[in-house]
Amino acid sequence: MNWFRGVLLSVVVGIGVGSAMAEENYGAKAGRKLGMGAANIVTSWLEVPKTMINTYNQTNFIFGITGGFAKGLVNTGGRAITGTIDVLTFYVPTKPVPQPPMVWDNFDADTSYGPAFRLDTDDKAE
Repeated sequence: MNWFRGVLLSVVVGIGVGSAMAEENYGAKAGRKLGMGAANIVTSWLEVPKTMINTYNQTNFIFGITGGFAKGLVNTGGRAITGTIDVLTFYVPTKPVPQPPMVWDNFDADTSYGPAFRLDTDDKAE
C-alpha cells in the first residue's frame, strides 16, 4: 500500500508543478487532463439537475422534470465514462470530449460530446 501512496503523491506533485508552469508543456497538459477527468467523474451527477433546469427553461415544467431527468442520466453516464477514460489515458494529452469540458462551465449550455482522441497540440502550430 505504500507504493500506492508514493504514486499518488507523485501524481499530485506533478499536477501542482505542471499547473504552476505558465507554458503549456507535456506535463501541464497531462496534469490538466488527469484533473479534469477526476473532476468529471466526481461531479458527473450534477448533469441531472443541470439538464432538468435547462430543459424546463426551454420547454415546460412536466417535460423539464421527466425528460430532463432522463437526459441528465444519459449525460451523467457520458461524463463519467469520458472522465474515466481521461484518468486512464492522462499520459496522452487530448482535447476534452464533453462540451463544455466541466459541468459547471457555461451551466446554461446543453452538454454535447465532440470527437474523441484529438491530440492537444499547440494552436500556434496548427
